[in-house]
Amino acid sequence: MRQVIHAILCALTVTVLAGAAQAQMGPDYWQVTGVASNDNLNIRSGPGTSNRVIALAPNGAVFRNLGCRGEGSSRWCHVETPDGSTSGWVSGRFLQESGAPTHGNVSGQSDVPELYERNTGEIEVRFASGCTVLYNPAGRVITAGSSCSGTQRNRAHDAVEAHMREQGNHADHSGGGTVSADVNVSGSGTIYGGAALNGQIFGHKEGAYALTVSGDGLTCTGLFRHAPGTVRSETATVHCTDGASGTAVLVQNKSGNGYTLTMTLTNGTGGYVIF
Repeated sequence: MRQVIHAILCALTVTVLAGAAQAQMGPDYWQVTGVASNDNLNIRSGPGTSNRVIALAPNGAVFRNLGCRGEGSSRWCHVETPDGSTSGWVSGRFLQESGAPTHGNVSGQSDVPELYERNTGEIEVRFASGCTVLYNPAGRVITAGSSCSGTQRNRAHDAVEAHMREQGNHADHSGGGTVSADVNVSGSGTIYGGAALNGQIFGHKEGAYALTVSGDGLTCTGLFRHAPGTVRSETATVHCTDGASGTAVLVQNKSGNGYTLTMTLTNGTGGYVIF
């Protein structure tokens, strides 16, 4: 009897070890493939769609293979960026065998965004390169690091959009949401030197808000991407009727009541408007 039990235990041990070895089999690296050109591959905290999205990866991103579970289209693979900064689980049907990444892949395609949701509801998106973008609970940018490239900002935006869809609190950009709204605010101030200056910010729905600043025969216009109050500050490029150009910075007042716009032009003039 002891010999029979010993034989069964040995067989079970071999089966378990074989299963573990099979889970680790496969190439050293995977490459993301088959994702729509306007989409990204979700990287989740665990195997299965019930786990939250923690990062996104575009087609071509290369990851280290940490092992897969399941078979066929239901296979989930544990992956890690080559620099070890991000790890998670992805659907195996969007992976193909790959060689070791080049240096360009490490700093570019595999620089995937990681998401951290604070207790306040704010969402922090980090990149291994050092770029960090902070969003408010409604999914609007509060601030972005000076090292963030345009590509990283776009990836951060996509990551937050995906995260909010997964959590079921995605803001409605098509109308009817709490963030989307008509805007028409006006204010007054002074051109540096003493002349009066008036300003207006107006737009329909989220995404395009026109700025008009005028005074002493001067009219300057610009465009903000966000409605006042959805971000703490935003900068717009302005162009004026006299040929001058410059920047206009809209900052929410510390009290939370109103905004101050400061305009600086290339010809050395400028002014401010309080809304």
